[in-house]
Amino acid sequence: MKTLALVFCLLAAGAWAQAPAPSPDAGVDAGAPTGVLTKPPALLRQVEAPYPPEAAAQQLEGTVVMVIDISETGAVTNVEVTQPAGHGFDEAAVEAVKQFQFEPAEVDNVPAPVRIQYAYQFVFRPAPPPENPDGGAAEPQAPVNFSGQALERGTRKPLNGAEVVLPELDLSTVADAEGRFSFRGVPIGTHEVLVVQGGYDRFRTKETITEGKETRATYYVQKRIFSPYETVVRSERERKEVTQTSIQVAEVQRIPGTQGDTLKVVQNLPGVARPAFNGGQLIIRGTSPQESGVFLDGQRIPLLYHFGGLTSVYNSELLDAVDYLPGNFSAYYGDITGGVINVRSREPRMDRIHGTVGISLIESSAVIDGPITDTLGFAVGGRRSYIDLVLGLVPEGDNGPSLQTAPRYYDAQLKLVWKPLPRHVFSLQGLTSRDRLGLVFDRPADNDPTVNGNLDVTTSFNQLRLRHQYRGDALTLDTQALVGNTLLDIAIGNRKLRIASTDLFLRSTAEYSFGEPLSLAGGLDVVTNLAHVTARIQSPPREGEPPTPTVTDELLTTDNDFVQLFPSVWVEARWRPFKQLLLVPGLRSETYAFTDQTSPRHTLNPRLAVRYALSETVSLKGGVGVYHGPPIQDEPSVTFGNPDLKAKRSLQYGLGAEWQPRPEWFLSSEVFYNDLDDLIVRSSGTVVRDGEVVPERLKNGGVGRIYGLEVLVRRSLTDRLFGWISYTLSRSERRDAPGAAWRLFDNDQTHVLTAIASYKLPRGWEVGARLRFASGNPTTPVTGAVRDDVNDIFVPLFAAVNSARLPSFNQLDIRVDKNFVFDKWTLDVYLDLTNAYNNPAVEGVAYNFNYSESAYFKGLPILPILGAKGSF
Repeated sequence: MKTLALVFCLLAAGAWAQAPAPSPDAGVDAGAPTGVLTKPPALLRQVEAPYPPEAAAQQLEGTVVMVIDISETGAVTNVEVTQPAGHGFDEAAVEAVKQFQFEPAEVDNVPAPVRIQYAYQFVFRPAPPPENPDGGAAEPQAPVNFSGQALERGTRKPLNGAEVVLPELDLSTVADAEGRFSFRGVPIGTHEVLVVQGGYDRFRTKETITEGKETRATYYVQKRIFSPYETVVRSERERKEVTQTSIQVAEVQRIPGTQGDTLKVVQNLPGVARPAFNGGQLIIRGTSPQESGVFLDGQRIPLLYHFGGLTSVYNSELLDAVDYLPGNFSAYYGDITGGVINVRSREPRMDRIHGTVGISLIESSAVIDGPITDTLGFAVGGRRSYIDLVLGLVPEGDNGPSLQTAPRYYDAQLKLVWKPLPRHVFSLQGLTSRDRLGLVFDRPADNDPTVNGNLDVTTSFNQLRLRHQYRGDALTLDTQALVGNTLLDIAIGNRKLRIASTDLFLRSTAEYSFGEPLSLAGGLDVVTNLAHVTARIQSPPREGEPPTPTVTDELLTTDNDFVQLFPSVWVEARWRPFKQLLLVPGLRSETYAFTDQTSPRHTLNPRLAVRYALSETVSLKGGVGVYHGPPIQDEPSVTFGNPDLKAKRSLQYGLGAEWQPRPEWFLSSEVFYNDLDDLIVRSSGTVVRDGEVVPERLKNGGVGRIYGLEVLVRRSLTDRLFGWISYTLSRSERRDAPGAAWRLFDNDQTHVLTAIASYKLPRGWEVGARLRFASGNPTTPVTGAVRDDVNDIFVPLFAAVNSARLPSFNQLDIRVDKNFVFDKWTLDVYLDLTNAYNNPAVEGVAYNFNYSESAYFKGLPILPILGAKGSF
């Protein structure tokens, strides 16, 4: 009998990178991954465990699954058995593994301690026949007559390190990086073949060897807990950001209520309030959605979601991760006073052609990526909804508005990545997205006779992005150029608003490292929008203004070109005066130039972030900074607003702590305070412009304050379980004039709680649940109404702005997946049940024509979404 020295099973899917000693940031590129396991540990010395006598006597076999801690020097520091085998196997395996020696792993190209999952498998083999005592000359080496390849079933990933065994012949070999193996001189006949690999079911079969022929085989080995996504707990690289949550795509593909859309998961993080109708608006720390920035690889995208937040405009299959920064972000980002969402796209996979096709009750999508040459790869994706086709089969009612064209949307993405030289990467990316919604009003609205006819809303954008990255030993350069167009077209009866914009963006970033204590970074960021605006519409309501019959408002018209230019420069240092302390001072200079502006506006934005490591698992963090946001949308126009408005200012403070007791567990808490001024409010005054007295319409006269507490408890994706609990306690309020009373912002929510968990069961099943609670949004009650005889309507009388609150929101979402694994592809069939106990959210208050009666209007009831996704 002889022990099968087993199989070292370190896959990217099984490595857990522990937090290394703090080191300065490796780059300023917001698209760069954090804490990436760039090199797994390699086994240098393996000690064979003795076969337990008790097990050998009974011809037993066993697999001992362990978790091994490996130091930054490659030594084994701890071994824990997670799945025992008994019969003496556990003790033998642990004693052997303690003597292993590894080549150290690297996180972000720096040696780091890691935790890996390791399976030591014992395979019983009969004792070999006694050797010929007469000795004699060695026989010549026999030819290869049995060879093949071991692949993971479903994904066709090569099983590097898998051991292929012929137990009856006491022969074994280890598969190479491509999963290939071979044997020489296998005797003619039928023999049992065994393939063993940690984390995989044992694969048994029989092969027949015939004389004069080479038998070739391909074996598809089933993973014990199958997931087509990488399973890894990564250490967080030391960050310049005070508060940053990075979500890997593998963690969020199956969160209930998201239909597998990675970007919708952002709405479940601390500091993000629930949007009305569970839609696509991002409300971060009480600010309006327009105050936050959405970026793709560091460059802005106009929209993150299609109509109603049904799905995002960028296919999740093409994403690497999402970075969420609710505040106190670095000088890399600017022109916003809210939060930052940065979506990181992945590079095409270069091993072979991969594809994914998805279908559900609301849309279908497809993605394909792979190599074109050794240095050039491609990825292309597309999606189209068919809600309009489904609802088109529903007969129209006799009363009220009817659907002429239901929400319909499509999007597509193309990415080419070329690596002609080791230090240079060129990428070309194209994006397109379009949404349209149409309604027919059969009769005028009771409280506004001008609302009659059609409602038609179209939004779209197209972008072409060119990027070059250079990564030297000390110098890193990243330059991106973007050209695109954006369209907003709204028609309501005889009213209309059309904004057609040509967008030109440029971002160039450089970083130089002077060694571990210090690195400097800086860059140029230019945003240009050249728009033609056609409008015949009333002025839209401002923040805090309740809706009123628009027939009483002044009708504003324009048909002009409009230009806005936002050039910015920034610089930042990352200084570590000693090992535990990281200081990140930064400065950003921003300029805002608009059509008809008297002179451009300039702002300076100093910022400072501090991180201090109390121990290897506990860190303190803090930050303070100045942030400015330019006037948005209609605000700086002559027709609707004031071109000489100043930028809104936010002075942000944050203080918190992080604790990572184990690699897979992470706890974070932070208190924050945002001091706002120069908020834009309505003005009844006049100004002199071009020698003429005209209405001022808007001015910088408001102040605000937002403060609260955020808590996140997160378990990263491991073999079976992941999830998190996030809680936000906050208050956001403003004052629109000196001496006026403080009032709540429209998006204030006192409490927001989200709990998410997902668990992988045997046989390809996975179940998950999401429970959400949020305080109701503020609302302004109607206290009465007066009749307008001229327009034949009733005009409401309101109480104090946002002096009441809608009922709180609570909802349970459930998702069940069944994954079918075939040799060369996989099929995931899922049921995503939104609002499982049918508790529609209260979204507002509706009144009758004279405001004498009211009732809550509610969102969607229980919504089951059935879908399937196949991947190869």
